[in-house]
Amino acid sequence: MLSQERKIKMASKRVKQSIILSVSVMKGCYRHIQVSVNEDLETLADIILWAFDFDNDHAHAFFMDNKAWSNYDCYYMAEVDEDEMYRHTCDFKLHQLGLTKGKAFKFVFDFGDDWEFNCKVLRIVYEDTKDAELIRAVGEPPEQYPDYDDFEDDE
Repeated sequence: MLSQERKIKMASKRVKQSIILSVSVMKGCYRHIQVSVNEDLETLADIILWAFDFDNDHAHAFFMDNKAWSNYDCYYMAEVDEDEMYRHTCDFKLHQLGLTKGKAFKFVFDFGDDWEFNCKVLRIVYEDTKDAELIRAVGEPPEQYPDYDDFEDDE
């Protein structure tokens, strides 16, 4: 049995792996991103939003069972309800999540506008990626804050 000190020491070592994710926000608009498994979910949220030219100015959550708003395997940016405790995205590194090729999960951003990003692990790469890389970009990202008055004028 490992001592607590040994577990902490092992957890602090960098894992020499990266994942390549496909992230889509709407039909015909997706990004392939390579990121180190040593990053936490909070950083992954930043990377996804950067890849789609979104400002990171709202709360977010990850739903690892690929069902938005499921309570089964979820991680939130902060506590959502004072009566319930949630796992925080800043506390969990990607290598702790058991991600494997083909694993799909949801990233929900801005709980008011409810942007839902579909994520899927395409590959595991056995090298550590220092900085996240945008490998492929297909389609124009949607406007984060569209001018809804324009839509009313069109009608």
